[in-house]
Amino acid sequence: MDTSQELEDIRDNVLPFRPIEAMEQAETLTEKYPGDADVHFFLASIYKNLNRLTEAAQTFERCHSVNPKAYMALFGKAICFWEQGKPEEALAQFERAAIGAESDSILPALLTGLTIHRLGDPKSAIERYSDILKSAPTNAALLYCLSNAMRDCGQHKEATQQARLIQKGFKRYRQSAFDLVEFLQGYDFFGWKQWADKDAFANSAKAWCHATNTEWPHFLPRTYVMPEDFEALKEKTKTNAAKDPIWIIKSTTLNAAVGTHLVNKIDNVKAEAGWIAQDYVSNPYLIYGRKFALRLFMLVTSFAPPRVYLYQGGTAKFALRKYTTDPNTFHLTSVHTEHTRPDRHRTDLKQALAAEVGEKGWWSTDELFLYLEKQGVKPAQIWEQARAIATTLVQAMENQGFFRNHAGDGIHHAYGPKYVALDLTLDADTKLWLSEIERGPTNNRIFNSDDTVGATFSALANMYVCPMDDDTAEDLETRTAQFKAHEHQYRGRFALIHG
Repeated sequence: MDTSQELEDIRDNVLPFRPIEAMEQAETLTEKYPGDADVHFFLASIYKNLNRLTEAAQTFERCHSVNPKAYMALFGKAICFWEQGKPEEALAQFERAAIGAESDSILPALLTGLTIHRLGDPKSAIERYSDILKSAPTNAALLYCLSNAMRDCGQHKEATQQARLIQKGFKRYRQSAFDLVEFLQGYDFFGWKQWADKDAFANSAKAWCHATNTEWPHFLPRTYVMPEDFEALKEKTKTNAAKDPIWIIKSTTLNAAVGTHLVNKIDNVKAEAGWIAQDYVSNPYLIYGRKFALRLFMLVTSFAPPRVYLYQGGTAKFALRKYTTDPNTFHLTSVHTEHTRPDRHRTDLKQALAAEVGEKGWWSTDELFLYLEKQGVKPAQIWEQARAIATTLVQAMENQGFFRNHAGDGIHHAYGPKYVALDLTLDADTKLWLSEIERGPTNNRIFNSDDTVGATFSALANMYVCPMDDDTAEDLETRTAQFKAHEHQYRGRFALIHG
């Protein structure tokens, strides 16, 4: 087996299920093939996915030293610095990557300009963008970044000209709308980690409760970050000895429920860094005897001032196995979560699910609410809860300075709009519980999850790109009103909840 085959085997058969083992095997390969840049890049990518960003940055640099033409290794290193909240260090690496990329890709140069803008110098960012325009005059992401830098320089008429060019491009080439949304999703503000990483989210919620003298939100299962909250969890167990507690244990770095399991004894809780223990919602609302997870979407279109929408649609994905709290099933993620990866080869389970809920294995929220309404559950009450949860999250973010960090020193347009997913569980009393926030939901099976997805992305992109009809309006209040009116025109099923 040659190097590429070894990498492929780890990538396909180990990484999706046992990422720590995949990392260890990749580390062994770097020792075995120290002169192979692909091996170093693969290991660096695993480190990055596991949130081991310092090690990832070092390994990306090692990859580039082995192959000086591997400019994407420098790009990866830049992203690692950005994810750590180190924009100056990220900028240096984006610039190195841009030099190495030459005419192969405009992305490193584009991120160089965007980082300069975010560091508070939109004028210099415009100069960088102008250089790239020579080779990519119709690129929607480039024109969008240029337009926003112009707005922060007070060049509103010029910004509107760029915005109109983008919208003309949407009409000629529909894919450009999707590409713009994907670009903004991929290169957003590092501070989203504070509300999306499981441990950071718990700590952000605690900080908000402490700052506002607020009780822990009733829609959040109590969460314990290991190892610092282990003693608090033990104390709670002592005071609730009469109950039968169940905790769901989650990794703070792994995704797709890898490593997720249940425990009902304090001795079985992983009191190690990289894990959280969360009170388990053990009375879920069941459909055909199965748990399901509801995924809704929250969209931030402006950070200064904050403006947030909730999408009136989404998905419900079902567990592959029937629900039970039998301790013998505590290790089976496909009983207690909607993730199917551990049982991807179980065609019998998939066929049984398809027979009950349809071939897709999931429903749109429209399909879900039609079913619930027949069971006597009022969809309006579910949406009211979802709106209250989203609104509370926005208030907590605003209190903790999240939006201000996007718009420091008068830079209002350095960060594009952003949508995040809210993953929720409905219990048997029809109460919604928020399990986590996903800051980078995949672009398949989202929003309506039917043939309107293309239309939804087109609406999203047009909400983002706002030509100003009145180019003379200088004050923020007037321009904000223009943005809101523009968004309202395209918003479709997005409902304004803040701003």
